[in-house]
Amino acid sequence: MQTPDALDPALLTAASPWGVPVRVLGETTSSNDDLLMLGEQGAPEGSLIFAERQTAGRGQFRRPWSSAPGLGLWFSLLLRMEINDDTIPSLSAFAAVALVETLGSLGIADAGIKAPNDLLVGGKKVAGILVETRPGRDSFAVVGIGLNVNQGPGDFPEELRDRAASLAMVAGTKFDRNTVASRLLAELGKTRRLIGESPEPLLAAWRRHLLQCDKSE
Repeated sequence: MQTPDALDPALLTAASPWGVPVRVLGETTSSNDDLLMLGEQGAPEGSLIFAERQTAGRGQFRRPWSSAPGLGLWFSLLLRMEINDDTIPSLSAFAAVALVETLGSLGIADAGIKAPNDLLVGGKKVAGILVETRPGRDSFAVVGIGLNVNQGPGDFPEELRDRAASLAMVAGTKFDRNTVASRLLAELGKTRRLIGESPEPLLAAWRRHLLQCDKSE
């Protein structure tokens, strides 16, 4: 059953700065796994897979990620680039900075980055990033992003309710997911260019938005 604001691949393709057709899957195990496989098969830079539902979504350290159907953005982006000590820091930073900028454009100004790749608002997690790389002659990276958009407290597993939030919970209003996704893709295009052209400003932005969290959190 489609949600009222089901993700529209035509709209997302038009919003993508890479000009590669965007795929929207009704359900998959993990969009990162799907795109890693396509990357091995030669998929181009800017390939994007969105999933309305993930049955085995994961975050850092292979922790499970709650992917409530039709309520968030669960997607992966493929980047063709060298994977080395010079590029990894900015590769880790670019999606987090894009998320902070996107939330700011939506009126959520107090988002911050919890190292290495979580986004918090009011001390609660609203987004997570998982970067997986394939170094070598045809090296590439897959950047997975999970953004909680329209969940209410009851949409999270009980064990996460005191630690997770959504944009709707923070702002007190629901968002059109196609609009949020389109803005985020535009910001990802901007920060992607900085990886190659101006990594220092990108890393400076990451540090500027970095939260000083208790290591026990």
